[in-house]
Amino acid sequence: MNNTTTKPCVVTAALVSIGGSPAPILHVLRQHRPAHVWYFCSAGSRNTADEIQKQLDWHPAPRFIEVERFEELGPCYRELRRKIPDILAETHVPPEQVLVDYTGGTKTMSVALALAAIELFQQFSYVGGEQREKGGLGVVIDGKERTLYQSNPWTDLAIREVERARDLWDGYQFEAAAKVLRNVAPRVPCPRKFNAIANLADAMAGRHRLDFSKEIMGILNQLQGHLPLLYDGQDDHGLIEFARKARQLCEACMSEDANDTLLRELLDNAIRTANQARYEDAAARLYRAMEMQGQIWLAEATNRLFVNGKCKKENTDKIPQAIKNLPFCTPDTQGCVKFSMEQVFRALAALGHTHAQRIVVDIALGNRSRWRTATEERNSGILAHGVKAIGRDGFDQMKCIATELVGFDLEREANPIPPLNPHWFE
Repeated sequence: MNNTTTKPCVVTAALVSIGGSPAPILHVLRQHRPAHVWYFCSAGSRNTADEIQKQLDWHPAPRFIEVERFEELGPCYRELRRKIPDILAETHVPPEQVLVDYTGGTKTMSVALALAAIELFQQFSYVGGEQREKGGLGVVIDGKERTLYQSNPWTDLAIREVERARDLWDGYQFEAAAKVLRNVAPRVPCPRKFNAIANLADAMAGRHRLDFSKEIMGILNQLQGHLPLLYDGQDDHGLIEFARKARQLCEACMSEDANDTLLRELLDNAIRTANQARYEDAAARLYRAMEMQGQIWLAEATNRLFVNGKCKKENTDKIPQAIKNLPFCTPDTQGCVKFSMEQVFRALAALGHTHAQRIVVDIALGNRSRWRTATEERNSGILAHGVKAIGRDGFDQMKCIATELVGFDLEREANPIPPLNPHWFE
């Protein structure tokens, strides 16, 4: 909360807690001469509120919020929450033109007022002073008052907006999180941090939709240079390292050829997508990961004669004889040899690949094949060739078979996107 002795620009109404000496309240009200004064008082301090009102020579419109159980936080807070919206509606005073002064009243009343007002108002004040009674421990001596104006820390720190962005981020709704952060950035003391993290959210949105484009890399490249300057020795709570690793991962995934990093990111994406209950999309990612794993194995086993399951025309004469003997190893109209997912694993099995041999043995079971059950589950989904979306059971079945036959670790993400940390904005 920022402290200042500079008066707010516009004060149409003042919401003040009453108790003890009326002098501090009179001091702040006379400074601003609001058209409305809303007194928060107890039965015992109502007379003080009436006395203050009589001494105001411009005759503001009064309202009284009187609480009986003034030493109990709950009743004080509830009464304020109940009355303040009604008063705002009746008086048509904009919340940003209300000054909340919590100088008077019991400590409980002051706490309740701050808790209730912080949800609605932006301007706060407290009347103090350097000269007090009782050796500096008592009330401020009349005529020696000094008003401290304070902004709403919830606004300064964008508490609600950061919480909203965190919830959206946790739900993988990165674009929406970025929008929240950009909208609030002009109203906070450190807008550059909010905008930088909004840019990072945009990059994570690209990553989550498997978009490893130059645009996404441009964002991450910019952040790599910008974040260290932005924090400049401050604790960044792991943000810079997270952005650095995200850049490295996305750069590796830009390759046109299947590789282990892209495969793992595809698996992680399938896990995240399933966590969103988007099982049809998760199944599509897992299906492609199963195919990609076979293509990577085949590339390794043939010294990259086959890349992404395809052998170029100029390399077909170098294909191992064990693969050439397979009935489906025939060039297409362009002279290339291209294998489907199942054919990739059959080619690997012919070369003695252990995982592939287990898969081919399973496929040979026909109607009892678990591999065929998993792949046909995907092929019959509404985003493939069927009319019914894959549900959780169908995805879990695919996940179980992919784990057992291909060897995937699908219990957790290998490279998770960490939660949005509110400390990043400090």
